[in-house]
Parts: sequence; structure tokens; C-alpha cells
Amino acid sequence: MSGLDTTFLNNVTRSKFLKVLKNNLYNSSAFFSNLFERGRIQDMTGVSLQWAVIMTKHASLGVYEGYDVFANQPVNPTTIATLSPASYYAALAISGEEERKNTGNTERLLDMVKIQFDNAMATLKDRMYTDAFGAGTTVGGRNVLIGLAAAVDNDNTYANIVRSSNAQWQANINATSYTTAQLKDPTHAGYLPSLMRDSYTDATHDHSPDLIITTKTLYNIYQDIAGIQNLRFDNSKANLGFRGVEFGPGVTLTFDDFQTAKRMDFLALQDWSVFVYPGANFDLRGEGWMVAQNQDAKVAQIIWSGQMRLDSPWHQAALTTLGD
Repeated sequence: MSGLDTTFLNNVTRSKFLKVLKNNLYNSSAFFSNLFERGRIQDMTGVSLQWAVIMTKHASLGVYEGYDVFANQPVNPTTIATLSPASYYAALAISGEEERKNTGNTERLLDMVKIQFDNAMATLKDRMYTDAFGAGTTVGGRNVLIGLAAAVDNDNTYANIVRSSNAQWQANINATSYTTAQLKDPTHAGYLPSLMRDSYTDATHDHSPDLIITTKTLYNIYQDIAGIQNLRFDNSKANLGFRGVEFGPGVTLTFDDFQTAKRMDFLALQDWSVFVYPGANFDLRGEGWMVAQNQDAKVAQIIWSGQMRLDSPWHQAALTTLGD
């Protein structure tokens, strides 16, 4: 073998690297891995996500007797929610000089491709996971993932619906500030297990949160309390290698490095989906590797395009200002 032609690069990339990259990026976060495991990664179509959500109670109902007249005025209780897609890429490149220096050494050439993918994976993970927990702030006017800080809220606009005038679209938010000492004090109103109990029950209606994601700091505070109080740890709940504590039956508490500081989210995962365009689900753009026109190099781009969607904010909760 004299070098890395684009046909060989495309075959190796698709057979050896793309599946690994996709699995790692979906399974390196407790949030994404749970959605992936539950089949909540779905195909996206159209120019945006649009779905109907119920915002008003049905008015044409009541009690009656005898010949009372029924109210027949039709009522449309739905509003259309809309989210625009976010698109991400990571570039791959191998220079002609690198290729020529390693000509005849297949293992070295494949190592060069692997280095490119490892770097692309780390870059995509950092950018996408940061956005997945963030407030959905655009970057240079371009859309990003609408993250937990934006979706699990009660006074912003989410999916083009203003929450202040739509109680059904509000998550259960406790923004009261509590110090670390208060979180650990069982006699204080800010005792962490008590706050967590209240947030869990506030979000529990026709179904309940089943995943709690927080920071390492807050997770460790809960572990310290659990050790003192002899609460039960359930290591079998550690999904795909994630450490977890059983907060309640079927409810796992875990941490994520990308979670917003001082924040704890209570998520009902059945209300969440990730929609991805076919062909842009950590795939090579277009035909894949190509010879650069104005460079002595071969280049390719890995792309992802889609959006996260929350259908029922009122089944989610968050504590947003915990600790020093």
C-alpha cells in the first residue's frame, strides 16, 4: 500500500471509526446515554421541529341535568412549539507530508486517522455537551442545542412559547440560594435531601422524574449525607459506567462534568427526545474524504445536525443555586 487514497480512507472511517465515535458521544453522558438506551434518538425531518402542545383547559364541558343547554363552542387548546436545528462539525485532515513520511507503514497511517478521530471526538463532546446543559445562547448568530438550563425553566421563552403567560409550559424551579453548610444541616430549611424531596414531588403529576443530574460537588455532598445517615446506595443503578445513587425507587442521582454550577435537574426522561437528520448523525459530510483544492492534504468533516426537545416541562424540576 503506497498511501491513503480517499476510497480507503472512507471505507476505514465508516467501518472502524464512525460507529465508535457515535457510541462514545451518545454514551459519555448519563443524560444522552439514557435517551439512547430508551430509543429516544429519532430522525428529524423538515426545516425545524414543530409540535402541538396543550396550553389551555377545554372550556366546553360541565355538569347538567334535564334539558340544560350544552356549551358547544369549539376550543383549540393547542399551541405550536418550534425549535430550530443546531449543526456541529469537526474537521479531519492529513497532510501530504505526513502521508509521504509514513508511506508503506499501514499501521502508522491508520494511527494518523485515529488521532484525527480522537481529537474530533473530544472537540465535539466538549462543544455539544456544554450546549446540552446550557441556556441555548447562539454562537455567532448560529443555533446551538437548547440545553437543560433553557428547557427546564419557568420564566423564559422555550420553543417560541412565552412561559410567563403559559403555566402549563413552566418547569418547577427553586432558585433560592443555599450555602453548603445549610445543605448539610438537617435542621435547616435548605437541607439537601429535603430540597430534593420537594423538587421531586413538585414535578410529579401523571408521571415522575427518573433521572437527577447534578455537579460533582453537589453529588459528593449528597454522598456525605448518605454516609452519615446510612442511606442506601445502589451501585446497580450506575448506567453504562456512570456512578449513581438511588434517590428513590427507579430514580437515579448522578453527576456530569458539564452540568451548570450549583444546579440539580430532575428529569422525566419519557418527555425528552433528540431529533437528528439522517446522514448528519455523526456522519461524514457528502462523499467523505477528498483531496483539498489549495492544500497538500486530504480533508473530511464529521457533522451532526438536530435538536433536543422537551415535551412536558411541568414534569421537570431544578434547584439552581445550591452551595457556595
